[in-house]
Amino acid sequence: MKLGVRAIIFTRTHPVEEAARLIASYGLDGVAVPTIYQEYPQYSTSHPAMDPSAYPAEAAEHVRRSFHDAGLATWAMDSYNNISSDDPEVRRAAIDAMKGAIETARRFGCDTIATESGRRGVGGFERCVEAFREFMPLAEANGITVCVEPSYAQTVPNSWTMRGLIEEIGSPNLKVLLDPANILCYDDTARPFEVLREHIVLAHAKDCIVDEKGMPSFPSAGQGQVNWPVFLERLMALGDVPLIIEYAKEETFAEVVDFLRAQIAEVEGN
Repeated sequence: MKLGVRAIIFTRTHPVEEAARLIASYGLDGVAVPTIYQEYPQYSTSHPAMDPSAYPAEAAEHVRRSFHDAGLATWAMDSYNNISSDDPEVRRAAIDAMKGAIETARRFGCDTIATESGRRGVGGFERCVEAFREFMPLAEANGITVCVEPSYAQTVPNSWTMRGLIEEIGSPNLKVLLDPANILCYDDTARPFEVLREHIVLAHAKDCIVDEKGMPSFPSAGQGQVNWPVFLERLMALGDVPLIIEYAKEETFAEVVDFLRAQIAEVEGN
């Protein structure tokens, strides 16, 4: 199994070349490419409109080259945007950011975008569908895969709603980034694999603790309630799906990597 990290854990506090070398020093295979860099504060963008197109071509090339020179694959471009907002200005900015990401992802060495469905609210799913119908033709024209990450507080909070979005849009370029922690308060660890199967092409690794009121919190992988043996076994059965670490601190990052590698080795050994 290929193991990587959301590079933002390192690019916030290190120049991108140094961040890439640090990531590679853990023996990781690849990264999710962020929109925030220590040396490029003037171009950095964040939720609710992460727009990689804010970066000029030479800065994007510097980012791409830094990761690739360190031997790291660039699996996906982060572009998390509130496309289902009930505020028309916020929603338009989010959709435009998605279009910008689609048009410029390849500058960063990416053919895939990791995104979300937007914050949950009345009428949110309908607004989400409208947004995807607007930018997915652009994704298809540019050969870009758009991966939606279902999450408990968002318009697409679970496996079945994600499947509904896929069916509504009907695009071969719309896929799933599965994070078991994000939907643990709705779906057990195995259900997404039964409902979404071949649509899952990326995965995140963090953990989740659901309290007595059903509210989740998100520690690093290995510190919560995710059933890692079941998750990893089902994920490996899908084939070559990269697993991307997030919600980890740099000072304890080695422990997270060691935990996941041990879990992977145990599943592979069985």
